[in-house]
Amino acid sequence: MNENELIAHLQRLFPRTGDDAAVIGDLIITTDMLVEDVDFTRAIPMEFVARKSLAANLSDLAAMGAKPEYALVALGAPPDLDVEQFMTAMATSAKENAIEIVGGDLSRSEKVIVSITAIGRASRPLLRSGARAGDRVYVSRPLGASDSGMQLLQRGWSIDPPKEMPYAQREFAAAVIRRHIDPRAEVALGMTLGAIAEVTACIDISDGLSTDLHHLCDASGVGADIERGRIPLFPDLRSAGPILDIDITHAVLHGGEEFALLFTASLRESELSARAGRPVYAIGRMVAEKGVRLDGQPLAAAGYDHFAG
Repeated sequence: MNENELIAHLQRLFPRTGDDAAVIGDLIITTDMLVEDVDFTRAIPMEFVARKSLAANLSDLAAMGAKPEYALVALGAPPDLDVEQFMTAMATSAKENAIEIVGGDLSRSEKVIVSITAIGRASRPLLRSGARAGDRVYVSRPLGASDSGMQLLQRGWSIDPPKEMPYAQREFAAAVIRRHIDPRAEVALGMTLGAIAEVTACIDISDGLSTDLHHLCDASGVGADIERGRIPLFPDLRSAGPILDIDITHAVLHGGEEFALLFTASLRESELSARAGRPVYAIGRMVAEKGVRLDGQPLAAAGYDHFAG
């Protein structure tokens, strides 16, 4: 099974699953796992891995419109991992994001494994299943940075780009690498969207815009038509990307770990941006016809799949 097929099977076994987090009354509960050599390598300083593992859970809470409250952290630690340094970074990130770590577990393991359960609260949870035909499709911020940073790291770049590079390229490379290794969850915006009745559905972009839009459409029983020209790109991606041999199309449409919010609302872009108190970006419409189309052509779900081939 690929990841979608496996998740569909699990949803048949466990019918209450299917959103970014579980909803139990007004409690929002999520869990996420990062595994060494699957989600990160030791080329990344471990303090960034600690922060990113928490950010992934916070992003799930944000997608549900929840206020973060508590987290449990389980850590599988190889003998050479500095656990004290790792958990100090986790504590700093938790303080920055106003979430309290209240427990967890420690175990010896061959590779670093981080599993976090985060708990938040929402009076009106945002689900994937609320989108309606006619709603506008939104993203919360410009896309393409995280996957661009990963492409550079996979080609052997370090987190500090070469000093002999031209200044503009070096600054761009540093920014996209930082976005990949130290992402920020849209927690404040998620809570704001949860309080706006015209916002109908939400998911975070963890597997890629194409894949996560398919998830949202499938859950809501509708389709989506989006426009390439309306998708906001990370600053300088269009100019610096080709010079650095970055696959821009993949980074924007299919790149994972953006942790931006992908959501739907009946409001116009100017109205919703004003209500949110910050810019958000309309990239298309939800439609009755099933499937996802980009400029009228089918857009496959080609984002990250843990269980593909």
